[in-house]
Amino acid sequence: MAGLSRDGRFAACLLALSGFTPMSFAQALPSKTAPQPAPAHFVACSLPLAPHTMPDARGKPSGHATEILQAVALRLGWALDIRYMPWVRVVDQAKRGDCDLVYTVLKRADYETFLVFPQEPVQMRANVLVVLKGRGIQYDGNLEAFMRQHSVGLYRDKAVDERFEVLRRAPWAHVDEASDARLNLMKLLAGRFDAAIENEMTAVHELRALGHLDDVALLAPPLNRTLAYVAFPKAGRLAGQSGDFDRAMKAFKQTQDYRELWDAYVRGMPTRYR
Repeated sequence: MAGLSRDGRFAACLLALSGFTPMSFAQALPSKTAPQPAPAHFVACSLPLAPHTMPDARGKPSGHATEILQAVALRLGWALDIRYMPWVRVVDQAKRGDCDLVYTVLKRADYETFLVFPQEPVQMRANVLVVLKGRGIQYDGNLEAFMRQHSVGLYRDKAVDERFEVLRRAPWAHVDEASDARLNLMKLLAGRFDAAIENEMTAVHELRALGHLDDVALLAPPLNRTLAYVAFPKAGRLAGQSGDFDRAMKAFKQTQDYRELWDAYVRGMPTRYR
């Protein structure tokens, strides 16, 4: 211990008595850079519906609801494998337990038989009637009277509400179905029916992409305003985690990131629907 100060010799003696080398002593201390546990991987199934949930130009999951879900999942330590498919397949895989989350879903009695819904919705959406300008078509809030006078169209997997489901089965109803939202709006532009039923964000997004946003009118009042959810299949691995999801979602909604995300997707929307 030659050359060491008195304090240095004392510290060296303590290390020798304890059986630690300087390296093993350092290893015994708590590491400030200890690796975090790897995130748990879960499968999220979704119907592609722009601009809420959709693949981007590179095929990566994107959209308003998707970005909210990804932010909340990050807070929970969940790594998500997001898979897009027709809604009928989403339902089938959810019932079989092949999906751990499904989104976005309306809270309906038939869905609640196989899905657990959290308290916090991911979005509020307004369903509207979209018509060609110059046709003089108006809507006063009475959907039955409107459907008795006008034909309507919507995409096959579109859920509106229970009242519409009753009206669409009436013998006098004229309802056209398309395979997806864009084709439905293209049929409207071609004059195949009088009014398209769509949520306003999707209608604006698709019509802008088609270059025909200025050729239509979104009638007021909206048919309804619905809450859309991220839900958990009862047969999946996250059925008991809705409480944790609620707390993380509620916390995220208080952040500036959430507000900026909302602004980014509603920018350019007709003012009355903001």
